[in-house]
Amino acid sequence: MTSIRTGTDLAAVEDVIDGITAHGERYLDRVFTTRERTDTGDDPERLAARFAGKEAVVKLLRPAPEQAVPLRDVAIVLDASGAPTVELSGSAAALAESIGCGPIAVSLAHERGLALATAVAVSER
Repeated sequence: MTSIRTGTDLAAVEDVIDGITAHGERYLDRVFTTRERTDTGDDPERLAARFAGKEAVVKLLRPAPEQAVPLRDVAIVLDASGAPTVELSGSAAALAESIGCGPIAVSLAHERGLALATAVAVSER
């Protein structure tokens, strides 16, 4: 059965700033890939949008409670035209394959200290 899956998330830029302030590189390396950090220049507003994007994708994948999906297994990176795209690895890629998930589209926005992301995909299961 074909279905459309969606996920949405809202993140506070201040929470990303707090994470960086409290944990520095450890926080950045635990949550974001090298490519995401390069794409954003470690700008907290853009990182918050990536964080929201990761959470939106995980919501779209709908893991079972016992299925861990590390945030680094979902990368929100820029394509050649500058548009955000989703790259999955590890457990996120395995979960997407298990549900017959096609390519995931993501839209990001940030303004006034908040970042919003919506992810959409077609699934065959």
